[in-house]
Formats: sequence, C-alpha cells, structure tokens
Amino acid sequence: MKLVDNTNREAETLGSVGPFVKVTWNDAASTFKSYRINAENPEEHLTRCETVGELVAKDEKAIVLVMHGSQCDGADIMAIPKDWAQNVEVLRECTSESSETQDE
Repeated sequence: MKLVDNTNREAETLGSVGPFVKVTWNDAASTFKSYRINAENPEEHLTRCETVGELVAKDEKAIVLVMHGSQCDGADIMAIPKDWAQNVEVLRECTSESSETQDE
C-alpha cells in the first residue's frame, strides 16, 4: 500500500505532491416534492459539483484531492469516485520534480 504522509506538511508545501486541479463531477441528489421527472435526460437530476485541490492519489476507482493542510489539523481531503468525474482540469503543475500522482 502506497501512502502519502501528511504529518509534516505545511501550508506552503501544498502542490509539492501533485498538481492543483479542478474536478467537475456529478453527485447524487435527493429531491423532495418533485412534480416533474425528466425521463429523457435523467442526468438533469444530479448535482453538478466542482472541487479544487492538490491531486495526491488516483487509481481506476478514485481521485483524492487535498483541499486544506495544516500542521495541527492534518489534511482535509475529498475522495471522488473516478466514474463520477466529468472533467479533470490541471490548474497548476506540481512544484516538485517527482510527483507521486504520475500515471502508472
């Protein structure tokens, strides 16, 4: 198992593991008292989300972003199922020479 150790990361080191990305993805949605269901385009009923963070891990099932990091609180992450992601846009490349999130 490959782990990213956030124990000693400081805020200024965000971006040293992977690139900053914006992931556009569809989340499940629950609607109450709905009078109309679009059977021709069910995707209309999903919630469209955008999440920005440092891409620190990915595989065939998940994309993991660090959205906030501090020495006292650790890292706040968002794990997004890869098949829910519609688009992954690189906003800024990794600041270190060796990125742990390079494609296998």
